Amino acid sequence: MSVTLYQARAGDGLKKRGLKRVDTFFSTPKEAISEALALKERMDNTYKNEIDWDYKALLKGSTSKLKILKGYLGGNRESNPFYLEISTIMEDKVKPVSPKKPKSLSKEDKKVEKTVIKFYK
Repeated sequence: MSVTLYQARAGDGLKKRGLKRVDTFFSTPKEAISEALALKERMDNTYKNEIDWDYKALLKGSTSKLKILKGYLGGNRESNPFYLEISTIMEDKVKPVSPKKPKSLSKEDKKVEKTVIKFYK
């Protein structure tokens, strides 16, 4: 029997590469969001909080690949964007893991979390 598993990914707009923990899948969207926000926190620390996250943009994508948040280094919208996304797979042989949790969540991060959870219900 296949179950739906979720994976959190982040895209580094400056290095132009993706970030994720290899082979990490989560059993709920809330766990995947927690992992995505931890990746966001890691990028913010790397770039000394210079990434301007666009919390007003709408979610883009489908349930299989949903971009939940975009950010731009120094607010420069001409640059390659940073992004957070949640993807899903149907699998029966992969075991879910525990997510990393961000140290702190802003009010905007909590709103994004609620919106994404509602989207997957």
